[in-house]
Amino acid sequence: MSVFRDHEGKEWQVRLDAFGIEDVKRETGIDLADISAGGWFALATDAAAVGRVLAVLCGDELRARNTTGRAFARLVRGDAITRARQALLDEGADFFPASEWSELQSSLTKRKSSKSQTDQLNLIGLDNATKILPLAEAFLRLDAMTQQQLMDEARASTDSPTSADGESASGPATIPPTSATGSPASAASPPAASR
Repeated sequence: MSVFRDHEGKEWQVRLDAFGIEDVKRETGIDLADISAGGWFALATDAAAVGRVLAVLCGDELRARNTTGRAFARLVRGDAITRARQALLDEGADFFPASEWSELQSSLTKRKSSKSQTDQLNLIGLDNATKILPLAEAFLRLDAMTQQQLMDEARASTDSPTSADGESASGPATIPPTSATGSPASAASPPAASR
């Protein structure tokens, strides 16, 4: 059990267990057991999510104090959010097996890093950053041979020499004229002499 102080200095006990995790998922949609750390990422990046999750996990204590989840969530603000996040992390570390918690933390770190990179790219004006980063992450998860094959294919598709105007080095691309029949040869040859 972890303890944190709310905005008014009142102490609250945070307990994380299997039923609490299921209650949080059902009532808030935040899955703290998801190994990809989506739920933990929400807690790290969404202050309102912290209050909603804690209102569920501290439900028994709320009822004992004759207060509502909404009233409680108003007390989880400012520095109390930081303290509450730490209490939740402490509970996660205590609840999950060490190997699973380590994997969750690794996933959370990757998510935070990816978000940071996306934010940086958006700051410099790359609107497609949210599309590019998942592709880059997927590429990096491929084995070395597949990565090399994809890079070779990409190079091959861009190796044809082009001018600054996008035309091939041998001149502008020409399309042979076609006749009404669709045959280039008949359009290029003179009409047959009529007798």
